[in-house]
This record gives sequence, C-alpha cells and structure tokens, in this order.
Amino acid sequence: VLLPGQRKCATLHLVAGTRRRTQRRRPPTMATINIIFAGVGGQGIVTASDVVASAALSAGWDVKKAETHGMAQRGGAVVSHVRLAPDGRVHSPLIPDGDAHYLLALELLEGLRWLWMLRPDGMVIADRRRIVPSSVRQQGVAYPEEAEERLAARGLVLPATDEAAALGEPRAANGVLVGALATRLELPETAWRDAFAACFRPRALDVNSLVGNAAKLL
Repeated sequence: VLLPGQRKCATLHLVAGTRRRTQRRRPPTMATINIIFAGVGGQGIVTASDVVASAALSAGWDVKKAETHGMAQRGGAVVSHVRLAPDGRVHSPLIPDGDAHYLLALELLEGLRWLWMLRPDGMVIADRRRIVPSSVRQQGVAYPEEAEERLAARGLVLPATDEAAALGEPRAANGVLVGALATRLELPETAWRDAFAACFRPRALDVNSLVGNAAKLL
C-alpha cells in the first residue's frame, strides 16, 4: 500500500487475473480515458488505481477497473487497468492493446514493459526509481540503461520517491504520480478529497494531500 491504514474504497467493477491478449485493435474511443498503472509488489499500484477510480466515481463518471498481481508479495509485477467515461459508459474493464492515454509507472523497467499499451499520443508519468528484478540479477542480464530516456521521450519521469521522502513518507511515491495525473484529468478537487478519504484513514490524509500538492510543482 501507499501508506498504512488503507480503507475499503467505493465499489468498483473488478476483474482479476488479466494478461496480455491477442486481439484486434479497436479504434480508440475519445469518450473513454484509459490509464495503465504498472510497478512491482509493495509499491501501491492497486491503491493508486483505487484512488483514481474512486475520484472518478465520486464525480459521477462511469468506471471499470481490472488488475493482476499474482506474485506481487514476492516483488512480482503488478498491473492495473482503469477506464473512465465522463459522459458515456465503459463496456469493458480491459484497455485495448495500444489504446492507453496514460501510463503511470512506479518503476522504470515496468514502465518499459508496458509501453506498448500506450497510444501514439499517450503520455508516460513515471518514477525515476529502479528496482532490479531477481531474475535479472541471477541471470546476469544488464538493466537497460536507456530506460529513463525512453520513458521521458513519451512524457514525464519524476523524482517521485525522493519527493515523497522529503515529505516524510517515501512509500507515498505513488501519491506523487497520482497528483501529477490529477492535473491532467478534469475532476473536481472535492472528488480527489473524497477518494483519499474513502481509501485511507484520516491520519494518512495529510501526507497524501501534501504529496498531491507537491506533484503539481514538479
């Protein structure tokens, strides 16, 4: 989780166990906003996606959400799909291949792993943090040195972990990325406040609010 004390968020449409699919590329629907969250277990990917989905629900948007986190507790990959419709309906929780408007990555290699899901005009919002997978260490494979450069070419690579640590909670890096995303979604501030209140105990709200505000300055 992002911080201790996560609460149960508003009810979402969840589908577990998603995986990469072989499918025909469908034309993107501009009425639907597609967001991929990617990272490793323990970084708060599910929590971050819950906050965004809850904020959209609070604003009256239609929301669908799906995620996979089979080996997350052992540092495995965690991915969450969030689809938002301000005016219409979302008919599937899974984002079509290559149709994500935003990719929020809490780790550079996981960002590269899911870059193929981004639209040509889509945007990366990533943390600068590197977590070398155990399989890479064991096999002696080099971590891609160009990871940050490749992701920065598609959007923003932020010192999210450092920014969160400066506020006293390094685990709140996902809150920094959510704050950066919040500046690009037309959701009212009250919706974000409601989302954090739904997902965290009051003692965690102050830090998350500070993290969200800090992200707007990056």
